[in-house]
Amino acid sequence: MRSFRIPIFILLLTLFLCLYAGSNVSRCTDSWKQQLMTADGLVIREQWGEAQSVLTDLYDRWQTQQEWLHMLIEHKELDETEALLQRCIAFAQQQEDAELRADIAELRTQFTLLDEMQRLTLRNIL
Repeated sequence: MRSFRIPIFILLLTLFLCLYAGSNVSRCTDSWKQQLMTADGLVIREQWGEAQSVLTDLYDRWQTQQEWLHMLIEHKELDETEALLQRCIAFAQQQEDAELRADIAELRTQFTLLDEMQRLTLRNIL
């Protein structure tokens, strides 16, 4: 029985780290989606400077999580998300209403996808 303590401890530690990573990604993506909703509301009210400021702040928050996210998520998914975020900032600078709102919706979907990819579900395990 003693020989099973270390492997069991390692399995429990791995499970704990997986759960922590999933909850951290979920917390971050929820916060980012909230910022996107704020930016979308500002775009609707044509407050372009504030919308650009919110999107720039979102980009800064995104950048602070990159080292952590690159350990957890495929680089391709992260690159697509970053490209969308940069497009949103560019459209806010150009005050392109329809394109910006479409990209905000797509970026919100991308954040949801990143969150779902890290959840501990049977579909993700298999």
